[in-house]
Amino acid sequence: MNLPKLPNTGMVCISVVLAISIAFPAAADAQARNSGINGPQEQTVEEVSKASPESPTDPTLKLSTTEALRRFEPDVDEEYTLGAGDEISIEFPGRPELSTKSSIGPDGRITLPLTGPIVIADLTREAAAQKICAALSAYYTSMSATVAVLKYGSNHVTLLGNVKTPGVMFFEQTPTLLEALSRGGVETRPDGSLPEECVIYRKDQVLWVELQELLVSGSPLADLRLRRNDLIFVPAVTKTVTIIGQVQRPGQIPLRHDSTLTTLLGEAGGLIDANSGSNPDIEIVHRTQGGKTQFVRFNDLLKPTGGLEVSLHPGDVIFVPRSGLSKVGIVMQQVSPFVTLGSLATLAVH
Repeated sequence: MNLPKLPNTGMVCISVVLAISIAFPAAADAQARNSGINGPQEQTVEEVSKASPESPTDPTLKLSTTEALRRFEPDVDEEYTLGAGDEISIEFPGRPELSTKSSIGPDGRITLPLTGPIVIADLTREAAAQKICAALSAYYTSMSATVAVLKYGSNHVTLLGNVKTPGVMFFEQTPTLLEALSRGGVETRPDGSLPEECVIYRKDQVLWVELQELLVSGSPLADLRLRRNDLIFVPAVTKTVTIIGQVQRPGQIPLRHDSTLTTLLGEAGGLIDANSGSNPDIEIVHRTQGGKTQFVRFNDLLKPTGGLEVSLHPGDVIFVPRSGLSKVGIVMQQVSPFVTLGSLATLAVH
């Protein structure tokens, strides 16, 4: 039997694809992209990644200490807002009989004879005057008023911690950090310097201020402007390292942000040359690292960058041995008040 010849299947498929491509070019283009015809799919992913919002690891998202302080500080020309305890005077131009003085109560209100209580706390003087006029508009027409502050009873901050006179401080102007610390009588370190840092609490915000670093750098942010009701806490001076062994004045030395091994040895009076040997191995027991001991040659400290690679932390113990060798008897006598028995074993080995 002679059957009719059917068209080649491959040719039919190609014809169908070409017809679809001509009729629906956008669909064909999308299909080509998905199948990798116009390039690898990874390139599209990379372009999307570049166009996406900044990731959490982007360095521009990290808030520096300086920027955090700037955002925390109110504007220099920020208008004062009234608060509980402020004493004010209210003047009505052309109506002197209405002029009065009033104190803002703990609930933020004042009381006028005609209107009764009016809440004006957290308003500027101008906004408070407008609210008072609005309350009196039922009794008078074309009212205007001016509000002046006679006593800033709400403009205060609280200072606590390692200060001579802690408590609430009132200000007639915008309070600043250094002014509050100065009036509170900050307890200075043995070398006369101010505390390394302090912390400011403002409602649900907490800001640590590296005070000593800002003062050394000459930054005006060391005297940043505060807001009403800020609480400043000054921690006790607890950041010290202990230097023992062959130094002139062994004991605890304050650890400042710019302290180095060389400067700390200098504050301890330097080495006792007669007994410490020409080039002893100075041993540093890092308390925060589980008693890990680090060794530094004394002669290396005499180099321009000597000792700068040594990271010191509060509680560390610096031991200068005699003649470069630790005598167990000396270690037991001088180290025992400061380090654990585990650290003693580490020192005695060397």
